[in-house]
Amino acid sequence: MKRQYSLRIVITLMLLASALTWVGVMLFVGIPLGAMSGRSNLVRDYAALLTRIDDFFIGEFDEEHVTTAAMRAAIDALDDPWSFFMTAEEYERNQDHTLNRYPGIGVTVVFDDEAGYIRVVEVFRGSAAETAGILPGDLILAVDGEDSAGISLPELRGKLRRPIGQSAQIKIERSGGETETVEVVFSHITIIPLSYEMLDDGIGYIRLYNFNAGSADGFIGAVRSLMSQGAVGLIFDMRGNGGGWVTEMTQMLDFLLPEGDIFVAVDASGRETVTTSGPDYLDMPMVVLVDRFSFSGAEYFAAIMSEFGFAQTVGEQTTGKSRMQRVVRLPGGGAINISIAEYLTKNRVSLHDAGGFTPDYTVLLTDEELALFLTDSLEYDPQLQKAIYLLATSK
Repeated sequence: MKRQYSLRIVITLMLLASALTWVGVMLFVGIPLGAMSGRSNLVRDYAALLTRIDDFFIGEFDEEHVTTAAMRAAIDALDDPWSFFMTAEEYERNQDHTLNRYPGIGVTVVFDDEAGYIRVVEVFRGSAAETAGILPGDLILAVDGEDSAGISLPELRGKLRRPIGQSAQIKIERSGGETETVEVVFSHITIIPLSYEMLDDGIGYIRLYNFNAGSADGFIGAVRSLMSQGAVGLIFDMRGNGGGWVTEMTQMLDFLLPEGDIFVAVDASGRETVTTSGPDYLDMPMVVLVDRFSFSGAEYFAAIMSEFGFAQTVGEQTTGKSRMQRVVRLPGGGAINISIAEYLTKNRVSLHDAGGFTPDYTVLLTDEELALFLTDSLEYDPQLQKAIYLLATSK
């Protein structure tokens, strides 16, 4: 039985992921004296506020919680949807996200109604689960000696949540009926955020889920693999892609495109920083798929491929994000993700001012089709079929 996610939850996660286009991490090790003296009244007033709360508030309060809320409110007051405050714990989770890794044992599981247990359906290559000998199809009968009959997926995740380096004893049942208890050590699992396959008529298909760490190497490797299999045209599916690292995106564009401007950043003073591609390029028909949830690097990728005349584009109008962020550490362990520059296309177009990127061919999905696509359950995909048609007729 497959897990189902509400469309609202998926959209919220995408919006959060799309805010993570950043180029580095800075650490505040001190505050300049001039800046401190100019803001001393604000610091004094906030200290006085906490004192008055402590003196007069009838209930109990957590000073750290109040301060965290104040810091969130300060960034929210910038009225920039891409800037936000993170606690130390949220910062660590953000780091895992942007590095395309997560803590765990490295399996995908579903609840098997017939068996009454959680069943493993995928074991990630190089993971702790693979090292321990867990295989797709195994049932998880017990964790640390506690029976897992009827346990839900969230409950199982709770039982398996522990610090990196600690282990669990997991009793499994093989597909042949034999049982075994294995020790699994918890570690960071790194994933490649894409999938690819050869379609009919020599069309290679790559779906990229984000532009975070490792995505460029995975993307270029996928293109080369498909070409070695005889691909004569390529589809790059950027639907639902929330963006990621600028450096990963520009590596992909440099691999695909001839010499020219592939990224233009404009800072607060109006100074341009331009990234250019080299002379080598990929001479092959290409199509890029985008939708309303193609944020940041995903919509920019489509726009640049279109401006160079190297790809046709299919799907829906994108959102129009044109700000680049940087993660800046704070002395208390938290951090802010804050917009530091606007980015423009080769032709100096702001996707925000343009209201997003408009594909060459508009093909809409219904809300029901979109929900199915986001959970990998869409059987007939009109946007993909349009891309296939364009490549088939371009030969």
